[in-house]
Amino acid sequence: MLAIAAIMPAAAEAVEQLSAASVSSTGGAADIIVTARKRSENLKDVPASILVVNKAQIANLNAKTLEDLNGAAPNLHVGDDGTLTIRGISSTARNVGFEAGAAEYIDGVYQGRPIGNNQDLTDIERVEVLRGPQGTLYGKNTTAGAISIVTVRPGDSWTGRGEVQYGEENDLRVAGYVAGPVVADTLGIKLSGFRRKSDGYGRNVLDGVPFGNYDSAGGRGEIRLTTGPFDVSLRGDYTWDDGLPPLAKPVAGFAAAFAPGRDEIAQDRDTFNHEKSGGVSLTGDVDLGGGYTLTSISAWRAIRDFSGGDDDSSPLDAVYHRFLDKSRQVTQEVRLASPSTGRFSWIVGGYYFHQRLSSVRPITLSTDFPAQGVVADNVMVWTDSFAAFANGDYHLTDKLTLNAGVRFTSEHKRLDFVQTGIPGFFYPDYNIKDHFTDTDVSPTASLSYKFSPAVTTYIKFSRGFKSGGWNPDITTTPNIKFDPEKVNNFEAGLRTSFAGGKLGLNLTAYYMDYSDLQVSQLLSTSLGYVITNAGKARVKGVEVELTAQPVSWLTLTANAAYNDARYHDFDSGIPNLADPSTTINYAGQRFTFTPAFSGFLGVDTNIPLNSAVSWKTHGDVRYQSKIFFDDARTVSSIGPFSQKGYAKVNLLSGLSFRDGLEVMLFVDNLTNNRALENRASDALGFGLILDQYTRPREIGGRVSFKF
Repeated sequence: MLAIAAIMPAAAEAVEQLSAASVSSTGGAADIIVTARKRSENLKDVPASILVVNKAQIANLNAKTLEDLNGAAPNLHVGDDGTLTIRGISSTARNVGFEAGAAEYIDGVYQGRPIGNNQDLTDIERVEVLRGPQGTLYGKNTTAGAISIVTVRPGDSWTGRGEVQYGEENDLRVAGYVAGPVVADTLGIKLSGFRRKSDGYGRNVLDGVPFGNYDSAGGRGEIRLTTGPFDVSLRGDYTWDDGLPPLAKPVAGFAAAFAPGRDEIAQDRDTFNHEKSGGVSLTGDVDLGGGYTLTSISAWRAIRDFSGGDDDSSPLDAVYHRFLDKSRQVTQEVRLASPSTGRFSWIVGGYYFHQRLSSVRPITLSTDFPAQGVVADNVMVWTDSFAAFANGDYHLTDKLTLNAGVRFTSEHKRLDFVQTGIPGFFYPDYNIKDHFTDTDVSPTASLSYKFSPAVTTYIKFSRGFKSGGWNPDITTTPNIKFDPEKVNNFEAGLRTSFAGGKLGLNLTAYYMDYSDLQVSQLLSTSLGYVITNAGKARVKGVEVELTAQPVSWLTLTANAAYNDARYHDFDSGIPNLADPSTTINYAGQRFTFTPAFSGFLGVDTNIPLNSAVSWKTHGDVRYQSKIFFDDARTVSSIGPFSQKGYAKVNLLSGLSFRDGLEVMLFVDNLTNNRALENRASDALGFGLILDQYTRPREIGGRVSFKF
């Protein structure tokens, strides 16, 4: 890491000298403005690893949800269940006593649970992917990083976009937004909405019920009032989703023979998913004069998730579940920002977060199970988090800038956990009440040097924190608590923009040192995943982003990441899910679901055919290297619990008219590569091996317009 940091300035100076003739004095017409540090800044001036996907790129990628950005952004993965993974740090846990290490913010509002993270992208202005700990400005649960989503806002003129898209399996999507002034310079509105429905590509052979289908709808609204020094926005959103993602199917064990096809299952009990999420927020900016701005963000959000499934994955009426989870949260942030001009600029603020989670989770042991009855959990978790933060830039010279910041967090959690077991059987009754308070100080410091308006380098230190929690899930032990997680991050970066923004190269090298990393392990004694603490883990790597526009009609994009994520000390590893008392040390092993290398190569063309029409094409290849699905590195009768490296190819091509109309054809997953997304043993001890595959190729068309 020190060697990389040492050569960064030399590399920057060489690049700057080679390209001096093409440098724009303003930094280029294609400068990217971000708000990752709570104020508008040029991306290349921010000492952080940030990748931005704007609304034009979202359209070119034919991305409907955040999940569709997988592979395009190095070191980012979004699951269909909303699970976020940044630089290999993620989680697989269904309990309400656990929080993720990567956070999502929409217009500055924290999304407290993964449900709803896989956002529809209809009216999104840009997506900012912040890699590495963001503890100082974003606070809790950003040990891996954060995603900041900025929606389209009503402005001085009317804008809008609409589209109709149709693909295989009757995949129909209708979406659009409109935004503009109602009263000039005073009152504006924005409305957006989407509806998507498809038949799905998989079937339950017993009843014909599909899976891998889409069935969702939602919308957003904003009323914006600008008068005098005030800029106030009232926002609201609501989404429901009844679609079923690709399901895990038995490929070994007694249940495999009932549904031999790759996209078939044979289950006697319904699998279903009903998600609802929404909220309101009030954001106000007050110009205090002299360049000072006071900002307040008040928000309320709610989530309801009702789901069910057949846990024996077979025609046997053995085990099934019905889960109902609810979340209510209130957040309040207040901050004061100084003028961005001058030698010293700063932001100070305070933050409050309150969340109430409830979970009712009965698991039924039915007639084909050795014992009958219901094991049920009834859980309540309350969280109250208070924080104060400060961050500032001091320009030591015109080229050298020191940044420093700190955040103090105090988080109190309370648990009420009741488990009703089956008398004389495996799972006893529990009535557990617990509470604790975790406190943390998360500092950050960086030094950046601007060789020219086009070339900047930086070195940085940052710290992240995630409080402890519990495993209030079906369990055989009352010892359900786990400890807080902390990380120290060391980073060096190079940011460039040449030829009026037509050529850009960003490099980031990082080293992340985790203590008490919260990890998931599958146990049959808990009928699912439990959270434990790995003593130490280290994540190091390099991220590269290159964009080039050699001619007006051609844009090339190449993104890549090398990510070496390994346990350094994990002596509580459980290689046999049926015997949690036997442990080994997983030190030296790579994280699960984490490729060492991932890359993206994209080509965009826009070739004029005449003054009114152009031929527009986007093509990309997304590659990831081998991943492992379990820490034990299981090799079963049907093969290892891993997926070798593979590539996915996507194409979009058609006519783009000057008046804003586009008629396009697309192919997602051109080569129909059905890679494994997961392979796991069943948690019930039935001897099953379950596989989950990526979606098949889809061919379709899209008609859109914008103004």
